[in-house]
Amino acid sequence: MRRILAVIAAGGCLLTLLVSPVRAIDDAASGERIGVRVGYVDTSDGLYAAYGAGWDLTLYFTERVYSKMLLDIRLGAIYLGDAKNPNLDDQITNTPGVVSEMRMLYFSVGPMVGMTVGQNYSGYLSAGIGVYSVSMLFASTVQAFDYSDQHIGFNGGVGLSRRIATNWTVELSGTVHYFPVDTNNTDLYWVFTDHADSPVMLGVALGATVDLR
Repeated sequence: MRRILAVIAAGGCLLTLLVSPVRAIDDAASGERIGVRVGYVDTSDGLYAAYGAGWDLTLYFTERVYSKMLLDIRLGAIYLGDAKNPNLDDQITNTPGVVSEMRMLYFSVGPMVGMTVGQNYSGYLSAGIGVYSVSMLFASTVQAFDYSDQHIGFNGGVGLSRRIATNWTVELSGTVHYFPVDTNNTDLYWVFTDHADSPVMLGVALGATVDLR
């Protein structure tokens, strides 16, 4: 049910955006914006079986390049929490009673196309490429330690925002994340998901943006 709701929300954003002609992302906006998004991240297949769903926090900066075209820079963190199988990390680390958590940090850059949706709303379509760092944090009764792997990944997003003040807007957004993994024992993601396929993650988030004037 959670996945269905997330897909419906993201699809609703996309359908709303496509019915309007492409114009500036917001006629009242400045050339530069900074904001934050917080939301739910749904996973699938092996990743869902190993860790379930999670949540993410994203800081972003956009700068107008030309007319309706913007540059979108994102720094985000995806938190998936503890492993569902308490025995898998014990076997891999040879440490009885160890608890592992999976986190992903990412930095991406890409184009964004803005559009006006009716009189009070604006929207966007975006695509990005960047670095996804998969981090495993381990804790036991004796010590805590962590390791991380880096992958080149991709994301795409849609969003719908409403201006609530001269410099402020609030938004609803949907984002899809993907990065390929190596299918060998040197890849943290592959090992600690019990050999799951490359992840596809869908995020739905609420955010707030301020114009830098």
